[in-house]
Amino acid sequence: MRLQSLAGAVPAALRDGVRHALWLTRTRAALRRLELLRPRQPPTRAELARLRDAWGNLGWAAEVEFLEELAHRVVSTRGPILECGSGATTLLLSSLAARRGVEVWVLEHEPHWAARVAQALGPDRIGALNMSTRPLRRFGEFDWYDAPLSRMPPAFRLVVCDGPPETTRGGRYGVVPILATRLSPDAALLLDNAGRAKQATALRRWAQESGMHFEIRAHPSCQYAIVTRSAVH
Repeated sequence: MRLQSLAGAVPAALRDGVRHALWLTRTRAALRRLELLRPRQPPTRAELARLRDAWGNLGWAAEVEFLEELAHRVVSTRGPILECGSGATTLLLSSLAARRGVEVWVLEHEPHWAARVAQALGPDRIGALNMSTRPLRRFGEFDWYDAPLSRMPPAFRLVVCDGPPETTRGGRYGVVPILATRLSPDAALLLDNAGRAKQATALRRWAQESGMHFEIRAHPSCQYAIVTRSAVH
């Protein structure tokens, strides 16, 4: 009871400041562990789980199985890489790709979320990424990121699609119609939360309208899809 009274006497701003400092310390410690890996060495599941747990936002952050799939592709790709929606995956791309000179572009529409990612990474790490923070815009029947296409690479080799949010008009459908001409012939697109209704609809439409192929990877904690221009083996 005395401890509860003491906790109640601590100003909320001070408690929030302590929590934030602990979050930042844990997140950057997890990043440094990844940066100790040899170039092109994928992290272990334990290292990925440590990064995810340190980042927090559990229930919304990408699951370890998705991070593992992404990590194995990131360490072998020559890039460039595009990420739709920032978060724990951005920290992973910073550690495994941008650090070795691979071009990484990140699209985010929420300024406060982009600021959280930037704070977790710190000025040097965020400076190695191409971060575009703009509101979503209308594209006919769907909404999607207002991507700076004139400045972006002509052909992405890897796309990480974990945004925009489920409530967005059209969900994540827009990534293929907007970027179809910006995907290299051997490009792979990783779509998180593939079991949800809007993502399932997007996958069917991509196959019908753009000739994309996809494979669903189902795990107890998550489902994601690997989308390519040719059949996935």
